[in-house]
Amino acid sequence: MKRDNKKTGNRGEDLAAEYLVKKGYKIVERNFRTRFGEIDIVCWDAQTLVFVEVKTKIGHDFGEPEDMFNKNKMGQVKRMGEVYMRTQELKESKTQDEEKWGGLCRVDVVAVVLRENGEVEKLEHYQAVY
Repeated sequence: MKRDNKKTGNRGEDLAAEYLVKKGYKIVERNFRTRFGEIDIVCWDAQTLVFVEVKTKIGHDFGEPEDMFNKNKMGQVKRMGEVYMRTQELKESKTQDEEKWGGLCRVDVVAVVLRENGEVEKLEHYQAVY
């Protein structure tokens, strides 16, 4: 069961990353982890640094995937975003977007519903949930 959840989650993250790239976002990092948590996708939307939480489900039983993004998860993503920014300040080489960065950042959520066969039924992108 746990392995299936991981496989489903990975599929959703791959789909979300492809979707964001098609929209013009530049993926910087995937699955940024520390002992405090994880950010699924870190990317640039122009000069805005975006922390993306991806929620994926198979079917609509037990609600929609975006319903799983609650106040506690929002707090964790915000804290991890702060950790990410602090750790990245230590890096010497900066991309062009980072050079122009004025400190703007936000949290987005991508909700993915898959059919039983793994095909996408719904992919919804919620911008600036924080």
